[in-house]
Amino acid sequence: MIIDCHVHLLPKRARQDRTSFVQSDRAFGSLYSSQKAKLASESEIIEYMDRSEIEKAVVFGFPWEDHRRIAENNDEIWDFHHRYPDRIIPFAVLSTAGDEQNAREAERTVRGGFAGLGELAVYDRGWSASDFEALSPCLKIAESAGVPVMIHVNEPVGHHYPGKIPVDFHALVGIIEAHPGLDFILAHFGGGVFVYGLMPEVAAVLSRTYLDTAASPFLYDSRIFEIASKILGPDKIVFGSDFPLLPLSRYLKELEKSGIQGSLQKAILGDNFQSILARPREK
Repeated sequence: MIIDCHVHLLPKRARQDRTSFVQSDRAFGSLYSSQKAKLASESEIIEYMDRSEIEKAVVFGFPWEDHRRIAENNDEIWDFHHRYPDRIIPFAVLSTAGDEQNAREAERTVRGGFAGLGELAVYDRGWSASDFEALSPCLKIAESAGVPVMIHVNEPVGHHYPGKIPVDFHALVGIIEAHPGLDFILAHFGGGVFVYGLMPEVAAVLSRTYLDTAASPFLYDSRIFEIASKILGPDKIVFGSDFPLLPLSRYLKELEKSGIQGSLQKAILGDNFQSILARPREK
């Protein structure tokens, strides 16, 4: 079974005409002001899954500043899941404004049946200690319900690109440590934070932390698959495409280059994420 844990679906209104969204949301504008930045429709996601023989996909929206847009995006994700209940796994996005409305939206979606929260991001300023602390009420809701949380994390060095943000790794590890009963999925190989898993005390904190592969062909040498597997464990890498950014085929090429085959490749492409979904959640 192949599971893609990182697929974006933005509101239909934004897909039809992104102009007002670009103008009113700084973070969205920084990533999607160019028409070259693709926005996938529901039919395109299903077509991609069928073409790539992907059985299931985690689908989520964008962390809008406006809470009304957050609810709109989450509702469309839920409708998509409702039409394809065996294929679309819904995750709920939250606003970049870390306030009590976020907690209410987390409660509404998680209690309503969403399988997780994410991809959480603060593209307008980057992750600071105060941003992570503001997430705590939402993380407690997810932890209590037994659902995972995906966080956008990127590497602090190297070339710039739209969506690259500063990340306080010390604060990131701190918020993970503060929620030991929560499964975290750090997008984009966690920006390389897994390297600190070579430190025993950090390895203990990251014991329920997973890394997704989203955008990795644009960021890392193919050796990252092998290295990350050795540091965190082969059960901690999960396939995410960042579709419509990249298709599955690009990741398969990178896996082949890395020499990862057989059961380990199968685990990365689906089994590891299936183990996250298999954890019991609060009814």
